[in-house]
Amino acid sequence: MSKKGGMSRDKNKKRHMSEFYIETLVLVVIFIVVILVLTRVFALSGRMSTRAGLLTRAVRLAENAGEAVAASDSPETLLRLLEENGNVRLNREGETDILDARYDEDMRPAKDGSFRVKITWKTEENMPDFAESVVAVYWMEETEPVYSLETAVYFGGGEVLP
Repeated sequence: MSKKGGMSRDKNKKRHMSEFYIETLVLVVIFIVVILVLTRVFALSGRMSTRAGLLTRAVRLAENAGEAVAASDSPETLLRLLEENGNVRLNREGETDILDARYDEDMRPAKDGSFRVKITWKTEENMPDFAESVVAVYWMEETEPVYSLETAVYFGGGEVLP
C-alpha cells in the first residue's frame, strides 16, 4: 500500500507542477499582451499630443493673421503689418492677392519657417471697400491646412451700404 500511495503522490506533484507552469505561461502571455496594448496607446497618445500642439499654434497664427486683416485696407498694408525679416511674399492670381507668410515652430517670423500662413485678399468690383479673406495655416509641406479661418473687412469711409 505504501508503494501505491507514494506513486500517486508523485503523480499529483507532477500534475500540480504542470498546472503551475501552464498558469505561469498564461499569465506571462496576458502580461505581454497588456504591455503591447499599452505601448500602442502611449504611442498614439504621443502623436495626438503633438498634433494638438500643432493645431493650437496654427489657431493662434490664424487669429493673429485675421486681426491683421481686420486692421488693413489693402494687401500692401497687410504685408507691412505681417512682414518681418522677409518672411512674407505677396502674389497676385487673377482678382485675388495672396500673401504667404512663414513662421518657425515657436511662431516667430522666419523666412524658411515650418508654418506657412496663406492669406487670400479678394475685393469685388461692385464693392471696392470690402474684402474677403481666407487664412489657412499649413504645417511644413502638407497640402491640407491644419486650420483655416474665413474673415472679411470693410475699410470704406463715411457712408453705410443698405
